[in-house]
Amino acid sequence: MQTKHNHIIPLSHEGGTLIQTCFGAFTCGFFIVTWLLSILSPIVLYMSISTKSHVSTGIILTLVALAYLPIWDRKGKVPTAIRSFWRTYNPMYYKKCKVLFEDTLPASVGDNKPTFYAVHPHGAVSLGWSVLYLSKCMDNVRFCFSPVLYYSPFFKVFSMITGNPGKADKKSMISYLKKGENLALPPGGFEEATITSPNQDRVYIKKRTGFVKLCLQHGYSIVPVYCFGEKETFHNVQGFWSLRFKMNSFGLPAIAIWGASWFPVLPKRGKNGFFIVAGKRIHVPKIDNPSKEEVKVWHDKYMAALTQIFEEHKVEAYGDDAKSMKLELW
Repeated sequence: MQTKHNHIIPLSHEGGTLIQTCFGAFTCGFFIVTWLLSILSPIVLYMSISTKSHVSTGIILTLVALAYLPIWDRKGKVPTAIRSFWRTYNPMYYKKCKVLFEDTLPASVGDNKPTFYAVHPHGAVSLGWSVLYLSKCMDNVRFCFSPVLYYSPFFKVFSMITGNPGKADKKSMISYLKKGENLALPPGGFEEATITSPNQDRVYIKKRTGFVKLCLQHGYSIVPVYCFGEKETFHNVQGFWSLRFKMNSFGLPAIAIWGASWFPVLPKRGKNGFFIVAGKRIHVPKIDNPSKEEVKVWHDKYMAALTQIFEEHKVEAYGDDAKSMKLELW
């Protein structure tokens, strides 16, 4: 459906029954636990082996084997049913959930100039990202995850069934770009997770120029995406940034979070819910070997476009109190 401004709304949900909310809570909780287990899986395996816990070790190794067997046909009946369940109920955990495209929806590979969706903010556990990942309108987009997550057996099986995952390392990204696949990535990474604050919209972007350079080299359009409401899902301890950024450099999310008061693993159900806006395409030129100055020009344009999305939609997302809000660029 389209608005009078020709914006495309592929997902819009407000309110739901108690059963729908409970199913939504299950999908959110499952995603978060899977995410946490994925980060901790190397430690869990080490502890299982060192304590001679044969059952735990066997379960983990079985999952590893399953994750790398060529048995995951996304078109099969069981994966299709699981994916349909997640798509239906995941947004219903939140009091409101809406996805809006200011431009066209993702096209099939080869139909148009390929597109790179840069998603902000990462948030504590990327719940806005997960809403997009599960959305049918993004079926033609490969979502690139941290290799730490992608290689984890817990997360790999789940992500292969429910969406179209990929690795965010440079070699894999270049491979996808050469094929002309539509891609999605949270450029802020674990640093953006680290600076998450329930009181301030923040993105870690000033030093994140790599994705812009890749898009220039491969002739990709860039779409800035902002997930309003991500900041409200979890509390996160503030400060000690230098130490925490150092932890990020080792591939670790330096977060200390808690969510719902009645069950801290689940996100808070804030009154604003989620409002995810995919902005207009930035049509960058194809430059085989862009200079630092050329990368900076287009990176600056990207940051300006991202800020514009925030300014234009913040009141719709948060209400009149948001008029004085500003997006912090770190």
